[in-house]
Amino acid sequence: MSAPLAPRHYPAIPGLVRRSRGDIDPAALDAQVRGRAVLRTSIPAGPRHPRLVSSAHGALDRLLLTVPAYAAGTVEGQTNPIAAAYRDLIAALPDTVRYTVVTHDAVADEVAGWFTGCSDPEIIAAPDHLHFSVWAEDGYVVARDAAGETFLIEPFEFPRYGDGLIADFVSNATALSHTQAPLYFQGGNVLIGDDFFLIGADYPAKSLGYLNRVLIPAPGEAPADAIHRLYREHLDDQRSLHFVGSTVPVPTQTTRQIEIDGELWTEVLHLGNGQGTVQPLFHIDMFLTLAGRDAHGRYRIVVGDPGLAASVLGVPPWPHAMQEVFDNIAQQLRDLGFAVTRNPLPLVYVDDPVYRERQWYFATANNALVEVGDAGHDRVWLPAYGFGAWEELSATDAANLDVWRGLGFEATLLADFHPFAANLGAVHCITKYLGRGLEEEGMPPVGGA
Repeated sequence: MSAPLAPRHYPAIPGLVRRSRGDIDPAALDAQVRGRAVLRTSIPAGPRHPRLVSSAHGALDRLLLTVPAYAAGTVEGQTNPIAAAYRDLIAALPDTVRYTVVTHDAVADEVAGWFTGCSDPEIIAAPDHLHFSVWAEDGYVVARDAAGETFLIEPFEFPRYGDGLIADFVSNATALSHTQAPLYFQGGNVLIGDDFFLIGADYPAKSLGYLNRVLIPAPGEAPADAIHRLYREHLDDQRSLHFVGSTVPVPTQTTRQIEIDGELWTEVLHLGNGQGTVQPLFHIDMFLTLAGRDAHGRYRIVVGDPGLAASVLGVPPWPHAMQEVFDNIAQQLRDLGFAVTRNPLPLVYVDDPVYRERQWYFATANNALVEVGDAGHDRVWLPAYGFGAWEELSATDAANLDVWRGLGFEATLLADFHPFAANLGAVHCITKYLGRGLEEEGMPPVGGA
């Protein structure tokens, strides 16, 4: 017997791009090598001794949002759920946060009006014909150099529509600089702590394909060692680097036929997982959250746990929730010396009765905004999911608040993030940290290689 129908409780958003559409395809490297040759004669100089802006440490100072026209206005005469989530987020964050916002000309005035009571946002109006997405996190990382200059560092390629031009728009309109690294990465697959940073292992594996084409290893250097060294040289040569991936098999996205009310439907499982992936979700920010150090100095990482979510909800474990993969990664992090806390990670679905398709996705609370602040004032903002056909997720929303409060954080629940999660993202994905107060000035010395 199939599970009950769970149709969307929000209008469909024309133009909303699934976050995994930015992943590399086999032809992308050659195409972008040619394209770069046409568009740019040289790459702007990057930071010497770069230091990435942290994913958790320091007071929130400056955030980048990318708000395309489809994220504003109304949809089918109803409140646009994307606009509602942005407005709720802006209201929930401290009014001292400064915003840089890339948006379309057609909606620039409306979007500017969302920031009443905040510091005046930097509004960068892009042409209406440029198709960029809400996923501000992914097309670059942000680093500072020893002189205090901030850089948007782009990967060698980023094939998700017009998102690869966001860094250009921001650097042209602000005092920020931009450059490019000869590696493959996306911001959501990079998490930056105090003396370390993590990269989801799928992307270093893709960067191995650049060796002897775009990159030349040092004489006698093993390919994996070359990639590890180059990520540190180009992104952060002061923090240690760990790759995150599963050592047990990870299933790829698949479909199967199911019967609902006597009709054949298609069910989509393991959404966004590509062939050969070693990650249970397409980006590590969907199932890992950095939480600062405990009283013993061990760094805490919150790791999503589908089984814990099933227990909170009083339902059997989902057989396709990849529990063994999440457990494997949690144990690897413990073996590296991290203090691991598990949090509920529910697996849910959305039904499309017109196309008779059921799509499963994780209602992630790990994709959060974190502030490990000064004098023990730590805060976190979590996406919420107890809405529509999934009102019972109010229980896992509450349990996730309890997890963070147990870690000493002031925890705030945000608005409904189902429209984002169904497209493989949440609140961390629609923002980008451009600067943090404590991270800039008062961070402890960073570790070695």
